[in-house]
Amino acid sequence: MPEPPSAQHVPKPSAGLGILMLDTTFDRPDGDAGNPASWPFPVRIERVPGALARPVVSGEFVAISEFIAAGNRLIENGVAAIITTCGFLVRHQKELAAALSVPVETSTLMHYIELQRQVGAGKRVAILTISAEAIDANVRAAAGIEREALVFSLARCAHFVSAILDAAVPLDLQRAEAEWVELAVSVQQRHPDIGTWLFECANMPPYADAVRRATGLPVFDALNMGRNLHARTC
Repeated sequence: MPEPPSAQHVPKPSAGLGILMLDTTFDRPDGDAGNPASWPFPVRIERVPGALARPVVSGEFVAISEFIAAGNRLIENGVAAIITTCGFLVRHQKELAAALSVPVETSTLMHYIELQRQVGAGKRVAILTISAEAIDANVRAAAGIEREALVFSLARCAHFVSAILDAAVPLDLQRAEAEWVELAVSVQQRHPDIGTWLFECANMPPYADAVRRATGLPVFDALNMGRNLHARTC
């Protein structure tokens, strides 16, 4: 005799990849990890209340319980793995991974060691980030980034920084792209031994193709991380 509808188990739809997103208001164009259209498969996004960009980047935001609660909401809705939209959450990688029951990758910075190994002898990984000064001792220890690593960011007054960290101006994609390309080309000229770029910020993938074209070097960003994690777990 079949079970009544109320007793039947109805599986929850799976989105595969879950994304913990900061509590932000700026536009997220195609390519931004927080835009569902950036992904070749369904994703589920959970905004973390109170997790503003600048305090999370600087490490001042410490209410990790909010991220854990949001992660559990994603899991309840069927995700098989979780990433975040801020690379500086690597500070809390161990805590989040221990608290959540699915694989968690908080940051592309977690892949620095692997990328450095892949790039080969005589070549180096260069990290491009929204804030070089925020890659402090705690971030370096969490991600295994040595003190001598190449780390570069835009000036504090750059358009991209003002649009993303402070939401002070609307994001101009062409202007932001020009800033990242100019920085990458300048860095490459000073460090010709660079073999690959590592983009820390999950808002940076829209500019990856332009940086690749301008420098001839590969880029590893949040979309690469999420796609790889999805392929392994979902």
